[in-house]
Amino acid sequence: MREKAIITPNILRWARETSKMSIVDVALKIKVKGDKIALWESGDDFLSINQLEKLSKLYRRPIAIFYLPEPPTDFQTLRDFRKNIISKEYSTALTFIIRDIQSKQSWFSDFLKEEGENKLDFIGKFNLKTSVEKIASDIIKTLEIETIERNQDILKYWIDKIEQKRIFVSLSSNIHSHLKIDINEVKGFAVNDNYAPFIFVNSADGKNSQLFTLIHELTHLWINASGVSSFNLIDFRNSEDLNKFDPIEVLCNRVTAEILMPKSFLVNVLRDYKTITSSVVEKIAEEMKVSSFALAVRMFNLNIISEVQFNQFRKVSKKKYEEYIEIQANKPKQKGGPSYYILKIRKNSKAFTSYIYGYYKSGRITGYEANKLLDIKVSNFKKLEKHLYA
Repeated sequence: MREKAIITPNILRWARETSKMSIVDVALKIKVKGDKIALWESGDDFLSINQLEKLSKLYRRPIAIFYLPEPPTDFQTLRDFRKNIISKEYSTALTFIIRDIQSKQSWFSDFLKEEGENKLDFIGKFNLKTSVEKIASDIIKTLEIETIERNQDILKYWIDKIEQKRIFVSLSSNIHSHLKIDINEVKGFAVNDNYAPFIFVNSADGKNSQLFTLIHELTHLWINASGVSSFNLIDFRNSEDLNKFDPIEVLCNRVTAEILMPKSFLVNVLRDYKTITSSVVEKIAEEMKVSSFALAVRMFNLNIISEVQFNQFRKVSKKKYEEYIEIQANKPKQKGGPSYYILKIRKNSKAFTSYIYGYYKSGRITGYEANKLLDIKVSNFKKLEKHLYA
């Protein structure tokens, strides 16, 4: 007879519900009947140790939690700034990536406080009343952004600059190979903190769109506003349209546009063109390292193009973007892609990984802590080191 796990039934239900899974979902995953799970959650039956281990892995919760008398206090739900989402309920994948990053952020923030590290004085430096130009200028000055060469990887450049200031950037598109983070659900989010702020960017998106997301979320930190984003077209000239959106999202979009597509630079570039066509928009967008859609929105809001032109450009951009997402979703897994360790480093944040690995090497944290924070076995740290400092 298999040994039973005498756990707390309502914690079993809490773990499932906070993982955004139905009883049917769980039954299919661990290959048991749905009524069995209902019996476990009601306390009318007990699951085996092996079944508990499966659920612990599925819900991404430590086994010890299931033996507590009451569900523990979970992380605070991030504010939802999304407007164009059919379901406002977070998916399992989004729930897990938020929980993972909040866990890292909370641990590291406490660690840095204990170590006597200084607060980051630029976090929450401004608010909704601050001008777009002032915030944009301060971000550029603080990060020491310089002229970027045309052939330079601009996304990597910005991430490196951001992480040098102890802001951690997580890039990922999945929890594991069977649980993708849908680009239609979330493009990015920010977890604000004065010691260890984090930004997440969905890497399933195009590189130029990722850059827009990155700076948008960075702006969230500058105005002290954690939250989940999925960007929308905002007509800044129309007060009725503006009122549909959260003022924080409006400001973050404006600041991002000012940083990536400054009005003065854009007007100067457009002097070389007599007529603005979709191909011109695509060409300039490529030069400025932004998506053609983002550039079209910017030009529309600056009254450089008409609404008729904008709708034409939007149609072309939308079609190309949808084609790109479909190709990426259906693309077969290629041999010779980024290694397991590279993907882990990107997901954990390169700077965060470097800090944690360094603390482990110096004996300031245990191997158990390092393993939990990086989700990499200590026995594989030598392989990690090879990729981290390559």
